[in-house]
Amino acid sequence: MLLIFFQQLQCCFLLQLQFVQDDRAKCLDGTLGSYYFQQGFEGGQNKFIIYFEGGEFILGNTEEQFLINAIEKMQTQQGSSLNRASAFEFDGILSQDKLKNYYFHNWNLIHINYCDGGGFQGYKSDQVNYQSNLLYFRGELIIRSIFDHFITKFQKAEIIILSGCSIGGVAALQWEQYLTSLVPENILILCISDSSILFDMQSINGSNLLQQSLKIMNYIANNETLVPQKNCAYNFPNQNWKCFYFQNLMQYIKQPVFIIQPFYDISFLYNYLNIKCIKDLTLKNCQKNEKDFIDLVFSTYRQVINESLINNSNTGSFAPSCISDCLFLSQLSFSSNWTIPEGSNRTVYQTLVQWVEKQKQNSICNNEFGLMDKLPWPMNSACAQLSSLINLIKLINMILWIIIILL
Repeated sequence: MLLIFFQQLQCCFLLQLQFVQDDRAKCLDGTLGSYYFQQGFEGGQNKFIIYFEGGEFILGNTEEQFLINAIEKMQTQQGSSLNRASAFEFDGILSQDKLKNYYFHNWNLIHINYCDGGGFQGYKSDQVNYQSNLLYFRGELIIRSIFDHFITKFQKAEIIILSGCSIGGVAALQWEQYLTSLVPENILILCISDSSILFDMQSINGSNLLQQSLKIMNYIANNETLVPQKNCAYNFPNQNWKCFYFQNLMQYIKQPVFIIQPFYDISFLYNYLNIKCIKDLTLKNCQKNEKDFIDLVFSTYRQVINESLINNSNTGSFAPSCISDCLFLSQLSFSSNWTIPEGSNRTVYQTLVQWVEKQKQNSICNNEFGLMDKLPWPMNSACAQLSSLINLIKLINMILWIIIILL
């Protein structure tokens, strides 16, 4: 009986890997771009979630360093389709579990795999030959090919949600204008950015790693094209890299946006601002100068989100004082223990569903969905316990997969 249960679990919850149809739409290593797809059913047949996978930009303070890191990245899943699983099960709001994900479980789901190194954009016709390695910068073609494949279905949709984590969330905002141009005006398009707020800030050691990396990427990958958000691109001629910063990008987004953003975004802090003391998802190992710097980042996040809420009353947010990222894909999005304010029962999932329903009714939100923790870490007790909880979830998942393999 247990064997049958797990076989059914694998059968019904796994999304199948698909490859793009444009032979030019390549990952960094030259393999074809890919995505996972679930066909919508029942009430979700004409509803879509397009999810851009999370990941990091290619980093480098010099062009040489950038290309060396690109070679390293092309040997990973963030630069290649070679080692992608033929089928995959997603969690959180992408889950097909009807009991937990009652609202979105039967929607069409397109999970776009990140493999171009440039944040799902950029185009260079010729490959770059560096140290006898051929690098392809074709992120734009991957997205265009996927959108072209689904265009007929998009044009008959009731609602399309563009979403993503980390730079995938940036891509969701970047491609909003292009998708809007493809479909009739009556189709509701919404954007959800998860852990995707990037702002121009020096790292704790005084370097400008993110800014310099974006400039080099713009020079290499965007020399023959603009970033997808053309209005932003035209406003920053020869400086398209500035359109990856949230404050600049949000000025040009016409569709409603829901912001999911932990105030202590571990990816932004660790990878771009060089804060290494948070790798255990706590601040317990941080020195005073590091804590002071992190407090500045916390205040900046609050300011950026608050400005977005003020500028557009239909903008929603869920911003907890957690050291985490990619909440969209987490089981914690369903947890009543993890809320804003703490103890309010307003979870990520509940808040997001209510916000989507409000947009479907074309009702003005008046910032009723602008949820932000007022207190820093560790004052939200659920966030303070997140490290132990995530490790427990990882252990449980590992045990489940071992059982599946053994059976």
